[in-house]
Amino acid sequence: MSTVQRGEVYKVIPDPSVGKEIQKERPCVVVSSNILNAKTDLAIVCPITEGMGLQFDIIHIQVKKGEGGATKESVALCDQVKAVDQGRLMEKRGHLEADTMHKIDKGLKVVLDLR
Repeated sequence: MSTVQRGEVYKVIPDPSVGKEIQKERPCVVVSSNILNAKTDLAIVCPITEGMGLQFDIIHIQVKKGEGGATKESVALCDQVKAVDQGRLMEKRGHLEADTMHKIDKGLKVVLDLR
């Protein structure tokens, strides 16, 4: 696998999952730094869901149809941030736009209480 880059979207299989954790195969955006991605076998990701009735807010970020390989309007879930082994990153689907990544950064700051 080539070096994973921040902002790339991959198909990820997060199972086994427990309780309210995101389940089943789905796209995830890499939010970890390129330094971490290159130096470890881990990547930190936010799942993307294409479910119906999506609500967008500071921690649920809109991903437009076509962006990052999304087949329909979707949402990146900053409240489901997760470290995964890079071996879970299956097929690269695309890359999110800089504006979307900026909104995800803001969402992660809220979720992680960063200043």
